[in-house]
Amino acid sequence: MRARDRTSRPRRLRFLVGALALSLGAALVLAGAARADSFSLLQADVAVDVQTDGSLGVSERLEVAFSGDFHFGYRDIPLREGESLVNPSVADRGVAYRQGNQTSLEPGSPGTFGVERRGDTMRIVWYFDAVDQTRAFTVSYTLRGVAVAYDDVVDVNLKVWGDQWDARLSRLVGIETSPGKILRAWGKPVWVRGDVELVGTRATLRAVDVPAHQFVELRTLIPRTAFTSTSGMRVERGDAFDRIVQEELADAERYQTDHDRIDALKAHPIRTGLVVLGLATIPALLVIAGVFWFLGRERRTGYDREYEQEPPTDTEPALVPTLLRQGGEAGSYEFTATLFDLIRRGVYKAVPTTTERSIWGGLRHQTISDLEVSAGEDRELRSWERDVADVVDGVLDGGSERLSGFRDQIEDERESMHGRFTSFKNDVAVEADRRSWFRSQGAVPLVVAVVLFALAGGVLVFLAVRQWRPVYPRYSDVLLVGIGVCLIVNAALCLGALVFNRRMWRRRTKAGQEEAERWEAFRRYLADFPRLQEAPPATLELWERYLVYGITFGIAERVLQGAQLHMPEALHEASTIYWISPQGDLGSGASSLSIGDLASGFGDALAPPNSGSGGGGGGFSGGGGGGGGGGGGGFG
Repeated sequence: MRARDRTSRPRRLRFLVGALALSLGAALVLAGAARADSFSLLQADVAVDVQTDGSLGVSERLEVAFSGDFHFGYRDIPLREGESLVNPSVADRGVAYRQGNQTSLEPGSPGTFGVERRGDTMRIVWYFDAVDQTRAFTVSYTLRGVAVAYDDVVDVNLKVWGDQWDARLSRLVGIETSPGKILRAWGKPVWVRGDVELVGTRATLRAVDVPAHQFVELRTLIPRTAFTSTSGMRVERGDAFDRIVQEELADAERYQTDHDRIDALKAHPIRTGLVVLGLATIPALLVIAGVFWFLGRERRTGYDREYEQEPPTDTEPALVPTLLRQGGEAGSYEFTATLFDLIRRGVYKAVPTTTERSIWGGLRHQTISDLEVSAGEDRELRSWERDVADVVDGVLDGGSERLSGFRDQIEDERESMHGRFTSFKNDVAVEADRRSWFRSQGAVPLVVAVVLFALAGGVLVFLAVRQWRPVYPRYSDVLLVGIGVCLIVNAALCLGALVFNRRMWRRRTKAGQEEAERWEAFRRYLADFPRLQEAPPATLELWERYLVYGITFGIAERVLQGAQLHMPEALHEASTIYWISPQGDLGSGASSLSIGDLASGFGDALAPPNSGSGGGGGGFSGGGGGGGGGGGGGFG
């Protein structure tokens, strides 16, 4: 026993050490995989030496903190027409790199660099090895054709930091020295946090927290007499000092004005909100109101009766709701009314019976009145009536079925039944269109308004976003965005009226309006069931038509209440849809199932499968963007 203990302990120890090493290795692998190589631009020191011929000697010292494994860096320097870059060089820690031919953005020979012209951009690529360390690279070159010589001054406008950098720069220092006294100096743009100091022949620009894709520009004016040649710059006739100074002052004033205007919007939020609300709603409401008044408002026909005591026309029950609501899709109430109408007309037979129904989770049972439905006489049917008959025939399957069992039978064949229900709705819509009850001219101006509002709003927002400055936005861009969004909201309001409120843009024809007013009067009569006491229907057919249209109007229970009080016993005994239950409750046959619940059940069962629901230096000014140089770069 002891011998086994001595030999098992080393084995267990080796196993634990191996498992620990494996876990540690896996953790290191996962940590290595999770760590993404990245770099941070800590500081850029840009020295610009303005030569006596107007060429610019530029030296950029880029201090970079690497996290991970890096092997190359590059600078892309854009050149405008007439500009050129010469004498490029790269150095690192006081050691100059050797120029080679490789310019690909992939690991190369350390200590070398390459230069390549790419269209209107000069690319400088240098190669090194750096792992989790901070390095400082100096990229130097000479730019020709950037400075502009006028009769009185030389305008040196240079981007000391370009807008193609994908990374934020923590600190920027740009120092320009010239062959003569610098008369004026500006840092641009105004929304960059920084300042400019001017002392004699030197201008110093300082900026902090320069965002990615943000240029920084240093512009200086130097006397023309300080230069001995113009070979390194462009020449333009005339004096420019006063004009350039006024341009810069105007830029500064404009941006200050923008700043004040935006502050005024913020200082009066209620007023600003009311203006925005008005711009976002009033144009659309005017369009909608105009469309409704001229093209959607119903014209009165002179019909003045409050009630109609009989169905005013022979329009089928599935079509009447479409007429009254000016279109829309037929649903379960129209389907149920059509089924009862087919029973009334003898296409199907209905025999009263009773059904046991469990309640309270099966703890109790209740006897309810029901209808046993079976096939009846063959009759010529309309297309939508045939759709209902197809559903019923599928449930009956040559036999009979209680009305309470229809829902389960339909759900068992939901896919095919839903297709028939869809056909029913489509056929009702086709028949309604054929009868030409409606005129929809109001839809045209609404569609035009939606397109124009949305198009104009989208264009304005696009123009503003394309030139948006997140740190110091222009007032004009703010207005463009605000007006553009308001126009888009107007488009949405017009679209909502077009989609969700057809009464705004559709009206009935004269004949359609006359018929609709009569059907409205008949619906009021059915809903006001005490009126039945004054003049109850004299025939069984009329009583049954009352119930059928009561179903399609969604007021069947009101009709049944009236029948319970005023329907003669001889008539209800002869009816297949009005009959007395064993408890003596008139109208409890179909109504005991609740016709509303029955219609809702049909709607659920027939639903689709799986449906659900300035001078002397100073701060930054002006907009900038007109200087040479700049560009961007990166590391990998």
